[in-house]
Amino acid sequence: METNLCKGSVTIFHNQPSYRVFNKSIEQADDSLFTFLNDVDSEFLKEEQPGPSQVFTSYACGFTRSDPRTQELLRRTVYDHTKQQLPYEFPNPQERYSVLSAAQQAACLRLLLAWQQNLAESEDDFIVWRVTNGKRCKEQQLVQKHIYDYANAQKERLYAPMKPLVMHYSKWFELRMLHLLRGLPNSSYSTHTGLPQLHQCKGLQEAAASMENIKLLCRRGQVRLWPEVRLPQQELSTLRVRLERYAYTGVNDEPASQSVSDVLERHLLETDEDVFVLPLDALLMLLTPGAYVDLPTEMMLHISNIPDSEYKCIEFKEPLPARNCGWHTNSRLLTQAYTAYAPANWVQFTADGVVQLPNDAPAAALNDKVQPADYKLLPIDEDVRPMTEAKSNSALVSWRLRAGEADTEAEPALLMYSSLPIAAVRDAAANQMLGCHLIKLENKPDCGCETMTKYELLSAWLQLKLLQADIGHCSRISLQDLAPLLEEPLTLAALEQQLHEYYHISMPQQLSQLREFLKLLRSVTPGRYLLRYTAKYKDKFLLCQPTPEPTPNSFKLHDLLAGTSPNDINFLTQAASYLPISPKLCSRLHEQLQLLPCSFPVKVGGARRSKKKAMIKKKSKVEEPPSLVQRTRKKKPKSRESRRKNSRQRKRAAAKAQKEQDKELDKIMCL
Repeated sequence: METNLCKGSVTIFHNQPSYRVFNKSIEQADDSLFTFLNDVDSEFLKEEQPGPSQVFTSYACGFTRSDPRTQELLRRTVYDHTKQQLPYEFPNPQERYSVLSAAQQAACLRLLLAWQQNLAESEDDFIVWRVTNGKRCKEQQLVQKHIYDYANAQKERLYAPMKPLVMHYSKWFELRMLHLLRGLPNSSYSTHTGLPQLHQCKGLQEAAASMENIKLLCRRGQVRLWPEVRLPQQELSTLRVRLERYAYTGVNDEPASQSVSDVLERHLLETDEDVFVLPLDALLMLLTPGAYVDLPTEMMLHISNIPDSEYKCIEFKEPLPARNCGWHTNSRLLTQAYTAYAPANWVQFTADGVVQLPNDAPAAALNDKVQPADYKLLPIDEDVRPMTEAKSNSALVSWRLRAGEADTEAEPALLMYSSLPIAAVRDAAANQMLGCHLIKLENKPDCGCETMTKYELLSAWLQLKLLQADIGHCSRISLQDLAPLLEEPLTLAALEQQLHEYYHISMPQQLSQLREFLKLLRSVTPGRYLLRYTAKYKDKFLLCQPTPEPTPNSFKLHDLLAGTSPNDINFLTQAASYLPISPKLCSRLHEQLQLLPCSFPVKVGGARRSKKKAMIKKKSKVEEPPSLVQRTRKKKPKSRESRRKNSRQRKRAAAKAQKEQDKELDKIMCL
């Protein structure tokens, strides 16, 4: 064996890499084995970034989202729809609390719910109600003032959800006006005379008028079969879609007076006295002129002679739609859209009788003739189902407006004809009619249920009276998310009480003033007129008459009606756009929070403290038996000299005792 090979040859390892190449650490970034095993991009092997990444800086927003309508931070971003809990809380930023305890509020709440649902009341709860009457009345005034300040400060936020309703009503108003103006001549009108409003129409003798001899003459159209009057959440969730549909298709709906016009004409030919034709909406316009900005202000009037007689027929047409948006326009749009398109069974009135039309009638008819059809490719536009027409109905009612002793044989009671829609029926035979059904939007659902307006109360009272129904209904839903809050039954006695308490209105007096107003129209010459209300003449009705030629004081009817676009500016700026909270209505919010209407919430932990204080007071009232105490004469305070003598004596006695003690110690030590 060669020694050169054992010692190693330089030529063998020539041009070979050094051992330092193989002695690298595997964790080094430039190592090929490390790169192969990890297979990552070199961009991620860098150290910390010199600046913030573009991924996180591209989202220029905070963690809390804001409402794009009001630019305010959202209080709640996640909602649990599996529970029936409302996402509202009583607004209490000042943290004001009730003077009543939690037990007292719960007892009063149970009593209000029993009255509201016509249940038996508890005697113990009624005692608590009577005892806390003074505290509740004082607190109600404070809460009403608190809610009034809150509503004024948050008016823009409260009425922000009303914007879609204003948009839908504006579109419906535009199409409705185009439809109505086709049947009205574009003539010029000038003021013929000024008629006093009802509150100024007082007779020589103050008499209380009443509605008598009410008769239901005929019914036309389709009416809802509604055994249980209730608005479920599932139907309200799709109500916004039906609103847009109704805004485009509900403009051609005939008013209630047109569908029963043939029956009315037949009755007019048989009469031998003056006749007044007053639809429900026209009657309401006469009773509440200018009460709210979102009510109708124009109405067509036709005075004609009855053929073959000397009597007149004074016919009021349906009022033209309101030109401002607000509470009543929103309720009207919601009610009519829900009535027209809500899923339900329908009953059809015919001349022979009543026929029920179930919802699945078209489907059943198709299933009877099932035939195999060949597949055919159709364009999408031809396959779309046609939109169903809105369902409507009407009833014609005759009645007498009597003023007691004021009506004599020479001047009998006024003969009236009124047309109005029927809200619903509770049986297939249509014998049990629902007096009325109002949908009321709650603008402050976190504060409670608002009182009804004067227009709503009068409308419900007239419908119950004309249809001779025992009960009506009002469904209260939230403006924020259209959630049902309360199903409130309405009766004549309750409506009259609210009219008297809230607005100081007496219905016999209102009917007496209506009678005097209608008697003034007997002297007006026959013709077609326009009855107007303007804010310039607050105590007058302007009776305008068409003129053959335009004058400086005349106006074109089409220019007056078609040149406006409804908005909610006037409603939001007027001072009367506030409704107080009712202290007697308990909604789902009150049951959920155990909060008494028109009261502050109970302070958390306040009940325990009050119980402890009550226990202490009760213990202090218990009389303990008196203990025997020996009476001694009270010593007089010592003077300064006597205190000095006593200190000297104490020092001498202490020194003497110390000497005796030392003597005793000496004796012991000696032993």
